[in-house]
This record gives sequence, C-alpha cells and structure tokens, in this order.
Amino acid sequence: MRIELPTERVLTDKDERAAQIVATASRGRRPITRGWAGPAVASVAAAAVIGLSLAFAGDDPATSPPAVPESEVAASPTARPEPAQPDVELWLRDLPREEAAALATDCAKGMGSRRSVFEPEEVLSAHVQRGMTGLGRTAVVVAEDSATGQRIGCEIPLRYRGTTVGMDSALMRGPGSKSTRNANDTTHPAVPVDGPGGYALGYAGDTYQVDERVASMRRRFVVDGQAGPWHVARAVDGYVFLQARIAKRDLVGVRALTLETQVLDDDGNLLDAPGDQENGGGISKSPGTTRTDDRSSDLCELVRPKDVISSRTCSGPSS
Repeated sequence: MRIELPTERVLTDKDERAAQIVATASRGRRPITRGWAGPAVASVAAAAVIGLSLAFAGDDPATSPPAVPESEVAASPTARPEPAQPDVELWLRDLPREEAAALATDCAKGMGSRRSVFEPEEVLSAHVQRGMTGLGRTAVVVAEDSATGQRIGCEIPLRYRGTTVGMDSALMRGPGSKSTRNANDTTHPAVPVDGPGGYALGYAGDTYQVDERVASMRRRFVVDGQAGPWHVARAVDGYVFLQARIAKRDLVGVRALTLETQVLDDDGNLLDAPGDQENGGGISKSPGTTRTDDRSSDLCELVRPKDVISSRTCSGPSS
C-alpha cells in the first residue's frame, strides 16, 4: 500500500523559534561563574582606584591617561582620586599691639638689651602662629626702638610668657646688629632677613621681608619624590614667618629629601621665589617660582652614630 506524505511545510521563522526555545530552557539556570564574579569586580575596582591615585600623585597635567572604551566605562565602578593632603595653616589670629609690645619687651630683656619697655606704636608686625616645635602656640613679633633704630624679631611660646623658655630672637637692625638689610625689588617680592627661624632635623624656619605683592608664602618637604602638605604663612605688615616640619619617624629609610618654598599673591598666583643673602647682603638671582633646597644632610644626620661629632660623618648627600 502506498502512503502519500503531505507536502513539507517551510517555516520561515524557524531561526527565531529556535532562539526562543534556547532562551526559555536557559531561564532560571544559575551561572557557574557567580562564585568568583564578585571578587573579580572588586579587583577591578581596586585597580581603578590605585591607578587614579597614582596618576593624581604624579600631578602631571601634560600627561593624559589613555582613552577607555565606552563599554569599559559603563562596566567599571566610579572611583575618585585620593584627595591631596590639606594645607597646614600657620597663622591663627592677630595679636593686639599692647600684648605684642609686652612680649617684645620680654624678648629684648632675654637678649640682654638695655631697652626696658617697647611701646605699642613701635610694634611693626605681630600675630599668633601654630607652633612647630612642640611648645604650643607662639607669638611672632617684630618691633623697632624708635630712639635707636634697633629692630628685633621674636618668636615666643605663649605658655611660657615672661621666661626665655623656647624663645627664638634675633637682632635685625640697628646698633650692635651684624645683619644686613635686603631690599625688595622688581624680581624679589620676598627676601630673607635675620629673624626667628633656623634649621634642625626635619625642620626649617625663616623670616622674610615682603612687599605689597605678597599675600602669603608656603613650603613643604618632599620625601623620595612624594610631596608633603604645604605649610602656609600669611604676610603680616610686611613680614612672613614661614615654618615646616616633618616627623623624624617619617625620615627613616628615606633616600632623598628636599624643601620647596613658594611665594603667592592675592589671587594665588606664584611670584618669584626668595633669593639668598650673600657677600654682605647681596640678593642672588631669583631661582624662579619655586625655590628647592636639598636637605639630604638631614638624612645623614639621622643615621650618624650617637655622640659622633666629626664633620666627615656627614660630608655629603645621603646615598
């Protein structure tokens, strides 16, 4: 017996039907990769954060990161660069002239001056600044004897008022002074003068005479290429007392240490960096907008054997 088979029916949408059947069969199946998908995403996020923080630390505006495909941008979590270290504001408050005059009198007596009392009108500059030496807040005062022209600069810890504990002073001008007066000019808005300050392991303090262009000065230590926070000091009546300090523990194992100093105007623009006092007070050519001083001797001092005074021990930069 012969069986007649019906004519074969052609499905024009068979591909779409097959795809739908596969999708239905797969629905609800647990992917075998879910166990490691979370850690993988976390690793990508960590890598993104690290990459951005390194780029931020480099702080090179001339170098742009490579372009990322749109698909990767959509899949990657949002990561913000680590914030820069906040500035250390040194200025705390103004100092009344009456109080400043009394402190200048204490300072002069501590220096052995015959002058007994300074008057408020003889105070040239005065403010209270954050202490960097562990003795608390300090008063920074510049005063001039109107009769003799003798000018003194003093840094006096307020908690030790009336004593010479922690006091730093200098005879800046007048009879008995060995310092020279450097004048500001068109290329030197800030020049160093004798006054409170000094250098020690991990510390730098200087007094600057500034003109009307200067609003503030700032400095920071750079450790093995990594910059620390800026220490910012305001200009107060033509003078800036600028300090910076880094903890001794942060210098252990360090190979390179430098100190950067900058001068800023009211708009935050960089002015020429301070010059030097040379050959009886001459000002050297300004080294640009950032003065960089090598402080490798600090690292040598750090590893010098105790009680060894020989200068040969620290005769050159630390290697």
